[in-house]
Amino acid sequence: MEGSSKGHKKRLRERYEKDGLKGFHNYEVLELMLSYSIIRKDTKDLARKLLKRFGSLTESMNAPLESLLEVDGIGERTAVLIKLFKDVGDFHLKEDILARHSLNSPKEVYEYFKFHFKGKHIEEFIVVYLSSSNRVIDVELLFKGTIDRSAIYVRELIKKVLSLKSTSIIIVHNHPSGDTTPSRDDRDVTKKIKKALSHIDVALIDHLIIGGDKFFSFKENNLL
Repeated sequence: MEGSSKGHKKRLRERYEKDGLKGFHNYEVLELMLSYSIIRKDTKDLARKLLKRFGSLTESMNAPLESLLEVDGIGERTAVLIKLFKDVGDFHLKEDILARHSLNSPKEVYEYFKFHFKGKHIEEFIVVYLSSSNRVIDVELLFKGTIDRSAIYVRELIKKVLSLKSTSIIIVHNHPSGDTTPSRDDRDVTKKIKKALSHIDVALIDHLIIGGDKFFSFKENNLL
């Protein structure tokens, strides 16, 4: 059985080395990932168990560490590996954005952040700090939770803008429901941030709401 497991894992790795993840099923991606932590056992059943528990590959990677550890067969080392894969993706995203010369459209901003927000069940509020030439200076997760409590973070936002000498910002947050229609709180906090920034001559370029495979741009809908 062990020899069969090794042979299967080897074939998965050879497929990946040849064509990347092209043609892989979601459980095979998880299998391959788990094979680097669980060396001597077959990982197919465990991969399927994770998908049954969490619903998808993305949901499995977004699951809290404690929830992963509740799955029979998942130890601390394996749970950390699963979270690491997701966090490496986020780290790469931020590094890629910081290496860019500029962000020039709402669609471009959406393309960069859709991976980060995919499968998230809690609202996250991200700020992109820009220079006078629209070059990205920094990207920061300002807070998690409902946006109606965000007023307390406006002061922190202003401090960061001043410390970075940013001349404009883009704000991005998600609606886990998938409905990108801005709520009254979304509109109110946008106005508060825009007003606060105007006192220090900093522009709010856009506010994007991302929900699944859709996004809403305040700029494109003339709400700024």
